[in-house]
Amino acid sequence: MGKIRLNTEKIVRLGLIALAISLFVLMLRGCAIARGGYEGDSDAPTADGDDATVSIYNADTDKVYSLPLEEYVLRVTAAEMPASFAEEALKAQSVAARTYTARKMASLGGKPCGKGGADVCTDSTCCQAYRTREELSEKWGSSADMYFDKLSGAVSATRGVILTYNGKPIEALFHSSSGGMTEDAANVFGGDAPYLKSVSSPGEEGFSRYSATVSFTRKQFANAVNAAIKGADISKNKLEEQVKILSKSESGRVTRLQLGGKTVTGRELRRALGLNSTAFTIEISPERVVVSTRGYGHGVGMSQYGAEAMAQHGADYKEILLHYYTGAVIESIDLGRIK
Repeated sequence: MGKIRLNTEKIVRLGLIALAISLFVLMLRGCAIARGGYEGDSDAPTADGDDATVSIYNADTDKVYSLPLEEYVLRVTAAEMPASFAEEALKAQSVAARTYTARKMASLGGKPCGKGGADVCTDSTCCQAYRTREELSEKWGSSADMYFDKLSGAVSATRGVILTYNGKPIEALFHSSSGGMTEDAANVFGGDAPYLKSVSSPGEEGFSRYSATVSFTRKQFANAVNAAIKGADISKNKLEEQVKILSKSESGRVTRLQLGGKTVTGRELRRALGLNSTAFTIEISPERVVVSTRGYGHGVGMSQYGAEAMAQHGADYKEILLHYYTGAVIESIDLGRIK
């Protein structure tokens, strides 16, 4: 009986040790997921010695994790541009996304987003749009494998390629559609960026986001403006007198307009009415106010639909980038040397 009791006690001790080891491993794994894992991605790749790593703050989960730079670029490109676009347009987008990221990476001497102490975040109003592989698979459905292969090819073909000006990564801004001409950054954000000048963007006319029209009753228009712009105080009965466009930029975007007792920017009215762009006209009739817009987005930098039009007409990604980013230089960085 004593021998049986001894063996039983030994088995119990071994079981407790095994349980403790299992719990310890699970704890370590949980820590790894919380700080350095790939949320929502069981198949996410890990960085090797030939790739840089970017830290990402997830605005939804309030956590920071890391990804290989090229994997992050793939996800941003997929989130920012339709995967159905031409390969050269996707290559151009991947370079713009990589450049924008490089400008924020602490390991490259950039200025990080700062949220959660990370290089970048998943809030598209702060950094770039971002989707996990699982989210992209759900979005693409049965076409997921084809689109992942297509995006992987575009990103791999431009591996390490960025845009620079005076030896530093540029602020590679981009937007959906320019409506035929991009905007000078100085008219939108102030300051002087020699590589973000207004350029023509032909071929966008056939795309869905080239133009749009929004119609309001006179009361709806007045209420929307007064709610968003303090001091405007416009009346539905006096719109012809109180609403006047005062100036436009060379690209046709409204820079200043009069709204009752206020002089505001085109951007302010765009926000107030939820317009696609500041390239708008206003038509006031006895019953309604019709606002027509060209383009979609702020209009600065590369037009994504313009890039698609150029690609469809035979331009490669380098020609696309150098057209939209005036005076920028295309360079390659050694990802393996970035710590």
